[in-house]
Amino acid sequence: MLTNHLMDDQLRKLDLLYLRNLNLPLELNEIIEQGFFEQGNCNLSFRLLDYCKSVSLSNFEDEIAYECFVNSFHMEDYVNDHFLEYSVFFTNKLIRKWGEGLSEKLNVIITLDDESLLPKIKFHVKRYGNEWLAENDLDSYAQPILITTEEICT
Repeated sequence: MLTNHLMDDQLRKLDLLYLRNLNLPLELNEIIEQGFFEQGNCNLSFRLLDYCKSVSLSNFEDEIAYECFVNSFHMEDYVNDHFLEYSVFFTNKLIRKWGEGLSEKLNVIITLDDESLLPKIKFHVKRYGNEWLAENDLDSYAQPILITTEEICT
């Protein structure tokens, strides 16, 4: 797991008791349970593709950009509070589900808005030598960032 210092500060504030008793709302669970399909060299969420059918890989510079566009959502569209706790719980469940059927690593990115701290989640296949964000320089970003291919330990 990679984080910048801004995300480290937010992770220290997690409500662990709330996190341990969490259940995902139906709409978030559907993103995971409906699964993924391969299109070209891209792995896309069946559920999230419903929101952006008018774009294709040819609209983007590479597979990661396309996957991050399709496989992306704002947590506040699904829950009303405890946004980071839901983001961590969703990420862990997503990574477990992905690991059941796909051999490639899934790279999950949680970014928090630098003012509101509301999370946005993106995920893509981990492609070595290619990345969505400068993973070696996360502290240069103005917003809290977490990137992981493994479950987030709390």
